Amino acid sequence: MRIIYEPQGRALEYAPLAVSLYRGCSHGCRYCFVPDALRVTPEEFACDPQPRTYALVKLERDLRMLAGAGDTREVLMSFTTDPYQPIDQKLRLTRAALKLFFAQGINVTTLTKAGLASLRDLDLMVDHPQLCRYGTTLTLTDPKMEEYWEPLAADVFGRIGALWEFHDAGIRTWASFEPVIDPEQTLELIRYCRDAGICDEYRIGKLNHSIMPTRIDHADFLFQVREELKGKQYIIKKDLLRAAGETP
Repeated sequence: MRIIYEPQGRALEYAPLAVSLYRGCSHGCRYCFVPDALRVTPEEFACDPQPRTYALVKLERDLRMLAGAGDTREVLMSFTTDPYQPIDQKLRLTRAALKLFFAQGINVTTLTKAGLASLRDLDLMVDHPQLCRYGTTLTLTDPKMEEYWEPLAADVFGRIGALWEFHDAGIRTWASFEPVIDPEQTLELIRYCRDAGICDEYRIGKLNHSIMPTRIDHADFLFQVREELKGKQYIIKKDLLRAAGETP
């Protein structure tokens, strides 16, 4: 079985290829779609993350196959877990994986909510800036809402701090503004990243995986996003376009 795969559906809008080195994620985000997809409870998914069996062996095999075929499409780490969740502090699979990517000349991007913990691999990325990008998810600015929705992920200050560090080191950066739980907080984060000049690409979506009702005016929110990001590189997810009454 290949460990690098081609995402389907919504995920395909973010990356042509993806890989997950771990099963489970201890951040415990309330909006996470993965437990439902795996038919496990959120508690089961978050309580005991483990490395996937022979993850690095399979990754090296897949990378050699891609390199041999001349396929250098970017691979995202990761959709279904966080490459820098606490277990990686001990196992360092993400660091080992980055070395494999760079050895084969395959493009890789990380997507994390771990904040400053991800800085431990900055030195590797600095040596290969043409092959890598760093991404973080930005959702909320209110500490109480952060604690409720993303109880064990890094806070917004840690995530933005990491974005600063990677960008200042010459690494291409991007931010995923998804899910949108409170539009005003999302817009505040977009403005901050824009004015600070620490984000090279913005990706904006909506809240999809929650039983809580929302009263978001998606058309107005999308209008404001476009106004704030004039002249910037950004991607609007298809779900947001549809919710705003536009055709993707």
